[in-house]
Amino acid sequence: MRFETRFLIVVCAATVALVVAPRRALAEEVVGFALVVGSNAPGPGQEELVWAEDDAREVAALLQEMGGFEPGHVKVLLKPTPKALMTEVAALEKRVAGSAKPVRVFFYYSGHARANSLSLGSEELALAELRSRLLAVPAALTVVVLDACQSGAFSRAKGVEPAADFSFNSKSGLDATGVAVLASSTSSELSQESDFLRSSYFTHHLLVGLRGAADDNDDGRVSLDEAYRYTYHHTLTATAATAVGSQHVSVEVDLKGQGEIPLSFPDKATTTITLPAAAEGQVLVERLPARAVVAEVQKAKGTALAIAVAPGRYQVLVRGATELLRCRAAPGASPITVSLDDCKREALIENQTKGAGRLGPVSQITAMIGVGGGRTDGYIQRLQDFGYHRQTLGSPQIGVSLTQRVHRHVQVGGEVMLIGGERWKRDSGAMPLELKWDTLVFGGVGRVETRRRWIVGYAQLGAGLALGFTTFRDQLGATEKETFPGVYGAAAVGADVWFTRHWGMTVRMTGSYAPAIDNLIGDQHDGGLLTIGLGAVTRR
Repeated sequence: MRFETRFLIVVCAATVALVVAPRRALAEEVVGFALVVGSNAPGPGQEELVWAEDDAREVAALLQEMGGFEPGHVKVLLKPTPKALMTEVAALEKRVAGSAKPVRVFFYYSGHARANSLSLGSEELALAELRSRLLAVPAALTVVVLDACQSGAFSRAKGVEPAADFSFNSKSGLDATGVAVLASSTSSELSQESDFLRSSYFTHHLLVGLRGAADDNDDGRVSLDEAYRYTYHHTLTATAATAVGSQHVSVEVDLKGQGEIPLSFPDKATTTITLPAAAEGQVLVERLPARAVVAEVQKAKGTALAIAVAPGRYQVLVRGATELLRCRAAPGASPITVSLDDCKREALIENQTKGAGRLGPVSQITAMIGVGGGRTDGYIQRLQDFGYHRQTLGSPQIGVSLTQRVHRHVQVGGEVMLIGGERWKRDSGAMPLELKWDTLVFGGVGRVETRRRWIVGYAQLGAGLALGFTTFRDQLGATEKETFPGVYGAAAVGADVWFTRHWGMTVRMTGSYAPAIDNLIGDQHDGGLLTIGLGAVTRR
């Protein structure tokens, strides 16, 4: 199996700043407070992000699992306005000022930004204002992580005077106050999100490093220096093969005598997955049943590797030169040591690349079944005039579509749909007269969609050809069948709910139009329906 990172390009520069006040080094009695902020919302001229809010949730979870922060001391804030964000910063300042013990503060923001400000939807928060308020917090140590996208390229395209990017302004504006800045990309590079990782490249590898992969000296904790080195190399490697190009993580550190700063303590995690020294190759750790990628690392043979995770079920995939090892890590006593002898061995599958992988899963198959009602038209009225009576209460509809993603929010493809018709009878002296019909439609389909974590809402249009099939049985039992060509159109709204990366269900309301069947006096029947449907979806 080929592990390809399918990514979405976000025209942005992501930044991580580490703000350190000149006080004492961390000690065991230090109290931790964290404010974690995430916003997918775009500002003017920006595209909606996908994983910023999920990144914020993952950061908050890690701080509580192995960062030394008590659950009640970690505040998660999603889609805030500037006013709401500054209100929470003010509340954080009060909590720190009221503590009898030394305090360390961790602030994280993931979302959009421009050259001199954070973009919080339609509003902006000036970097200078955020900086001054954070530096006013009386903490022994303050760590500020900004994974923020700026849109200088959009401004230049619109003819606005060019401005330095967010990373540059962060450094030049914060260095004077003794601030260290860790930037996920340089001023001339673009930062990227990954659908495969369900995260930004930078934040994903930072979290993996903090889970223990960056613990070079095996002392059970990950320092700032270790986290930086790990994140730099793995972000660079992960983005080197993308169409956008490499991201080079840069750092400026001025800790003013603080010494080595521990950011996480993987040895205190309740669950640890340990890969044996013999394991070698690309390693994926997936959380089940969602198959969310918790860690992606390149492991060398000869040294064991421990990755701290939250309690739960996991699958470990080790991709070597010729085979794939699929290993289950069941819940149990920590650490969970992966036994290579117990792993299922699979041959690697050869895949064609040809540019695939840019947009995450690119092919989707949808199978639908629904029920609805037809329209009363001249054809139906004529049946009623001749004494026919409807025998069915509703009509079924069955369809299958195959679509290909051509944009983050757009899919196109084709569909085949069988629209079950109605059955009508008229009493006679012998056997009753009976007429029934069905309509088969096939053609092209296009859909636009918007995603909110595991739910994808969409609107869909289809158009193509229709074939109407009628069967008439007379009073002697003889049958006559006819086929009528026509056109069709359809419009639908619905939602896909994804239970795993590749499987989910869909619910949809569809209105179809398929005039094809006619009678001898020129009345034409629209075989389309207004239906409510339920189905299954899979994507690759």
